[in-house]
Amino acid sequence: MLTLTHIADTHLGHRQYGLKQREDDMASTTRAAFNEMIEDRGTDAILVPGDLFHSRDLRPKVLHQTEQELARVPDNVPLLVSRGNHDENLTPRDVTWLNYLHQRGHVVFLKADLSADTDTAQFEPYDPDDPGEYAGFYDIDIDKLDGPVRVFGLQWRGAKTGQALRQVANGIQETNETHGEPAFTVLLAHFGIEDEVPTLGGTVTHGELRDVKEVVDYLALGHIHKRYEAGGWIYNPGSPEAHNTREGRDDWEHGYYSVTLTSDASGGDVSVGFEATHHETKRRPYYRMEFDVTPYESPGELESAFREHVQSERSDVEEYCGKSAYTAQGEPRSPILDLRFTGTLQFSRGDFRTDELASFAEKECDALYVQVNTGIRTANVQQLISEIDEGEVFKDGQLNTAALEDQVFETIAQESMYSEKASDVADVLGNAHQMAQAKEAAEDIRDTVSSARRDLFPELVDDVVLDIEEDPFDDGDGDIETTTSETAGDEESDSETDETAEVVSE
Repeated sequence: MLTLTHIADTHLGHRQYGLKQREDDMASTTRAAFNEMIEDRGTDAILVPGDLFHSRDLRPKVLHQTEQELARVPDNVPLLVSRGNHDENLTPRDVTWLNYLHQRGHVVFLKADLSADTDTAQFEPYDPDDPGEYAGFYDIDIDKLDGPVRVFGLQWRGAKTGQALRQVANGIQETNETHGEPAFTVLLAHFGIEDEVPTLGGTVTHGELRDVKEVVDYLALGHIHKRYEAGGWIYNPGSPEAHNTREGRDDWEHGYYSVTLTSDASGGDVSVGFEATHHETKRRPYYRMEFDVTPYESPGELESAFREHVQSERSDVEEYCGKSAYTAQGEPRSPILDLRFTGTLQFSRGDFRTDELASFAEKECDALYVQVNTGIRTANVQQLISEIDEGEVFKDGQLNTAALEDQVFETIAQESMYSEKASDVADVLGNAHQMAQAKEAAEDIRDTVSSARRDLFPELVDDVVLDIEEDPFDDGDGDIETTTSETAGDEESDSETDETAEVVSE
């Protein structure tokens, strides 16, 4: 009778790890999914509940490519979009790129008019002759039904989502009283649900959705990059591409839904049901490789053992990348290698050259990128923990955590490439830790640490490479990008911190 397809978190324009290829992945994976929806699923409408783009500050080239891709969607297949936290934050501009695409006819941008002094959201119908800057709802008329399939949109509201949902429930009811009852109702929204994805948190409980459930048949969610379903009416497809090493694990499903509506006229009244089927997207693989550093007494011994380990695992990497989800037009994609060092290092951290080891692994495994994670401790740090001066860190029987942290941070700094200014580096680590405990923004912590690094080690500024593109529409490596040789762990922590923080506050 009718098929809707539901995809979210496409993050167009995300140049992950500073790689143009990853930006291209976001576009090509979305293009392939749209082609499947239109050619194989015969979709009647495409639903995108948030994070169409990775940033509200789009490079011209990204916008240009997006318009080209959206122009491929047939005119009779509406692309219904709501706003995510990456598309626009809680202090929106007068005109956003979603407004622009809406006015250009590429998408129908759906949002609720919310006011703090009323408990009812306002939803205006989409008018193709006068689209305005956005619409509140879109009706899909079906001949066999007494009413339309009505799609509403709720924009990202962060910590205010609970309040917005109450307004939306009342607003949908009022809209239906004014414009007639629909046969089936869809709500596009961008938030996480508590307990559905452990450790990621959420601002919305199932209890807060009780009123919405009374007026909505299918809740089309985005925001969490992992597939989940709840209650037979809540669906989150997972982002088409993984955006960090955690999301790249096998237990994180990524893709989109096809939602087939069915009608039953038994008993005189026509009732509408649906069946939602999840489809995997073709995406770039993440492969996790672990190496325990504990048994090796010298850098040379560790390096030899590591090379043997990588060579022995190369066939497993090739087999993994050959899975159907990771092949494009029959060819496997080069993986992002999640290289994790574990255990206790028996020699100085300054002699542990992870960059050289990562380069070997990248070449040997034909990896697009190697993300290094060093979850190790040095023997000196372990000794420090076992030999803590109780007189220093315990005062009147109470643990003096500040003194303990000072000792640990300074020892870690002495075992790093920054050992010549270990005390100063320890202060920086301590300050960053205090900022994190105070729940300050991740980008503020990052900027503070980066600024201190430039001040303490100006010679390392040479590690930073600027790639400046003259023509933003050129097909070559584009725009202003900053990359450094010391990115181990940064992308994963930033992405996971953002993902968690977005659910409770991004």
